[in-house]
Amino acid sequence: MTIGDQIKHLRTAHNLTQQEFATKIYISYQSVSNWENHRGYPSTEIMLLIIDTFDLPLNYFIAKDIDATTGHEETLILSSFLKCMATSRDEAPNLKTIQQLSGVSAERVQHHFPSYDDLVYTLINKVDQDIKIRVEKRLSDHEGVLSIFINDMAPLLYHKKETLHILYTRPYIKGVWMHFINTKYQSLLIKYNPDIKKNDLDTAYLIEILTAFISIWLSQPEIEPLEQFQARITYLVNHNIASWHA
Repeated sequence: MTIGDQIKHLRTAHNLTQQEFATKIYISYQSVSNWENHRGYPSTEIMLLIIDTFDLPLNYFIAKDIDATTGHEETLILSSFLKCMATSRDEAPNLKTIQQLSGVSAERVQHHFPSYDDLVYTLINKVDQDIKIRVEKRLSDHEGVLSIFINDMAPLLYHKKETLHILYTRPYIKGVWMHFINTKYQSLLIKYNPDIKKNDLDTAYLIEILTAFISIWLSQPEIEPLEQFQARITYLVNHNIASWHA
């Protein structure tokens, strides 16, 4: 099933017209029509917005039945994408460069990832997958947000620090990643703490502060060891902001 087919299935399952579906994700109905008729694809941001709006699993737009050859090719392509980003700070790698580094034919790269946005979406999905699972499990156990952030999320992020350093320091992908992190984890907080929705502003401040901590931490040329970061955040959240530079 193509992305366009999936969008049409999702839309009809919710009994929405193309216009109504488009309104929910703040785009034109012509875009929805084009996708459903296999004329173009939604961007990474739009795919993530659809997932968030309709409370879908993050891997909704990724093929579920993948054979060994396909899985190996996708791994090679994604690995090559990361390698290209590691050596290109300011300019996004193009599919031709990724294809040459991966050794996968241009036709197969195009088959797996019809557009650059498909590649970005898949990478974000893979990076976040086990982090989201762990955080959601802890939230469902009614653990405190700060405890989850310091004791559960931080170690998982540190384990992926090389990849996340790239996501936080490459301008052509940082915005997409940051927007995804903010919206996804805000929706998770609201899902397991319904009372939070009563004060959206407080929630927004909390998410912005925590994600800013992560961004600064993982953007450094030399990433601070996990234990030092945990100690730093524990200190900061337990002391008045006026004492942070005391």
